[in-house]
Amino acid sequence: MKIGKFEISRKLFITLIIVVVLAITALIIKITYINKYNKYKIDDNQEFVYTYKTYNNSNTDIPFVNIDSDFAKNLNDQVQKLGETYKDSNTSNNSMSYRYNNKDNIVSLVFIFKSLDTNNNLIFDFKTYVFDLKEDGKPLTNDEILDKFGITEEEINKEIELQMVKKYDDEINKKVIPGTCNFKDCYMALRNVNKFTDNAHYYIEDGWLVVYTTYNAYSQYNEQSYFSRDDFKFYITNVMKK
Repeated sequence: MKIGKFEISRKLFITLIIVVVLAITALIIKITYINKYNKYKIDDNQEFVYTYKTYNNSNTDIPFVNIDSDFAKNLNDQVQKLGETYKDSNTSNNSMSYRYNNKDNIVSLVFIFKSLDTNNNLIFDFKTYVFDLKEDGKPLTNDEILDKFGITEEEINKEIELQMVKKYDDEINKKVIPGTCNFKDCYMALRNVNKFTDNAHYYIEDGWLVVYTTYNAYSQYNEQSYFSRDDFKFYITNVMKK
């Protein structure tokens, strides 16, 4: 049976109308969802975290937490004072930077500190904050963050150790360390860590539980050339409790 041109055009027109309506509906939902949490912002025109000041000589970025709460206000005051200490630094090896993530109702912020120790070795350190906009921008404790994922510190330690095994195997394959250096008694002893969660900083990135932690990256095998900042960041799980 033949279908006339008018019937085809009519169907295409109806399809187009449906697509446009769905697109407009999705846009309205998105705008409504975004505005739902904008009420917690100090400045509606800014992101929940933005760069307040930059010191180019040391690549230092000072963030401002754009959440209207007493905790955020006190944090911003502390961070701005801390940031001033990098004002006269002329090297990125003495600096502070940050990363942040905003997905749904969770705003996460991580500070990344770089410094040189007494042996002139580059050291990384981290500090994290996680805010829940569903709870008026409340900062979450470590226990509250772990509870969102239904995970324990013991399970996190096991996961990080599994990822460290992969780093160990990679260093062996690349001949960074000799095969005589076993994982437990040699490699992990060089890291100088008892439990990774002893110095864990929790962060939520696009629904993933992320752990920033530090360990010794220097040894007689010159491993510092192998490790980078990302080697102190561990993705644990993206399965949240219902």
